[in-house]
Amino acid sequence: MRHLSLIILLLLSTIAISQPINRYFEGANGRITLLGQASLDRFKEDPFQEWYTKNHDEYEVDQNQNIDLSKADSITIFMGTWCGDSKREVPRFVKILESQNYDLSKLKIMCLNTGFQNYKQAPEREERGVNIHRVPTFIFHDIEGEEIGRIVEEPVETLEQDIITVLAGDDYATAYPVAKSMIQYFEEFSVKELKKKKSELLNEFKDSENVYELNTYGYVLWTSFQIPRAQFVFELNAELFPDEVVVHQTYARFMDALGKEKEALGSVKKGLKVEPENERLLEMQKWMKNTD
Repeated sequence: MRHLSLIILLLLSTIAISQPINRYFEGANGRITLLGQASLDRFKEDPFQEWYTKNHDEYEVDQNQNIDLSKADSITIFMGTWCGDSKREVPRFVKILESQNYDLSKLKIMCLNTGFQNYKQAPEREERGVNIHRVPTFIFHDIEGEEIGRIVEEPVETLEQDIITVLAGDDYATAYPVAKSMIQYFEEFSVKELKKKKSELLNEFKDSENVYELNTYGYVLWTSFQIPRAQFVFELNAELFPDEVVVHQTYARFMDALGKEKEALGSVKKGLKVEPENERLLEMQKWMKNTD
């Protein structure tokens, strides 16, 4: 029995170690998308080398910044080869690491999917529990594997300065503060509790100017089947931006997917009050009425 247990353990270890890297699929448009863990060398080959090499070589690292990467025992990048921000920022980030002689064996690159059903997901769902809502996301880990901090999508100042700020443990003003706050609130409170705090949240986020911040986060929650959280986020965004068509369109689509046609149609009507000639909303309204 002991020998059998050892054999099973070895088999499981082999499976874990031999998970494929540089997986990809080719879409109907011929675009190749990397999925899951990818090697840095893969980006130096077609069809990725065109944007990787250009953005890497053209970027000039700020040599005046004293970047101490010693606290970062490992770094994980969540990105999408379909994402313009990833194509721009990841090569630049790698060049900064190279300029500091960082051990690139400690760098892990995880490529996420696009499209609604697998929205920003990895094949083995490595993004689960990591709260990835924008790509690229650069996560710095200490020697214990704990997260020190992260840079989400693009730097607030410069990549160099943001890296210094994050690793120093200083207060870092992420480019997506509302989504960051909601992630923290979901860790501390239930949806039921947050509903009671909605007026406080609306007041806290009243100065937000980015309608897509919570919209994108809501989609991530939705496609991860965190339905109550997604609904709360979509409702919050609709109240923050009542004059933006996209929030009503998104909420209508969400409620329709839940089979709540009355609520979906109500959201469509709110959107049409903002933009009466919106073709997509008019199509949704016609379709919903025909299915009553």
